[in-house]
Amino acid sequence: MEIPVFDILKRAVENQRNGIAFVMATVVEGVEKTPGRTGFKLISYQDRTFEGTVGGGKLELMVLDKCEDLHKTKENCLLAFELTETSEGIGMQCGGKAKVYFEYFPPAKKIYIFGAGHLCRSVVPVLSSIGFYCIVIDNREDFANKERIPEAKEVFAIDYSEYLNKFSPRENDAVIIFTHGHIHDNEILENLCRKNINVKYIGMIGSTIKVEEAFKKIKGKKIKGNLLEKIYAPIGLNIGKTTTQEIAIAIVAEILAVYNGIEEIYSMREKMKD
Repeated sequence: MEIPVFDILKRAVENQRNGIAFVMATVVEGVEKTPGRTGFKLISYQDRTFEGTVGGGKLELMVLDKCEDLHKTKENCLLAFELTETSEGIGMQCGGKAKVYFEYFPPAKKIYIFGAGHLCRSVVPVLSSIGFYCIVIDNREDFANKERIPEAKEVFAIDYSEYLNKFSPRENDAVIIFTHGHIHDNEILENLCRKNINVKYIGMIGSTIKVEEAFKKIKGKKIKGNLLEKIYAPIGLNIGKTTTQEIAIAIVAEILAVYNGIEEIYSMREKMKD
């Protein structure tokens, strides 16, 4: 049964919000007796289940086969199909031609930002501009709202411990901790250590002395797991940062390095000297 295009687009948004990878196939040109009219859409998942339609029949089977390939190659493409029983066609009696555009959507990289202060307002626009799904959490209603941080996908004005009770990030997600005055930083960090969460990146702001003190307190509680060894604190690369905008750039640069698998950070000029 044909599913309205609006519902397919709505599901695509939900998939991005929930971190689900998918391929969207769209009939961009359907002529003559093509079963799939221009604008028909289909969403295919890694397990080959799908929603929507490009017209059914052998065309749809071939489209699903191509979607399966794109889940591996993660590339977009445009293909033309000859829907005839000729040697050049795919054996459909209805005839006609169809062009289908395939677009791969990777799972969204969610980043949970604890603290909605000035630094948050500087870092969120940068992270959003490079494809991160930003979720901001702060226990102050005057700070945690979409008006202050419009680039954030979700903003929660809630007690940190209440939010953390149900916190279950995915392996490809990230966490930033910089609450106002560092009041709640240690509380959040300890909670994450007790959960021993497995995420791509965790960064916490603070001077070297404050970070060492925080780590020492948590180690003294003999919490199981080795999460402390994976935390980037003090957060960010050393770029001589002073302003919130510069600190934001240093943080984003460090996060990108981690996501891109760069273990040794150096100036590209140094590589020229090798």
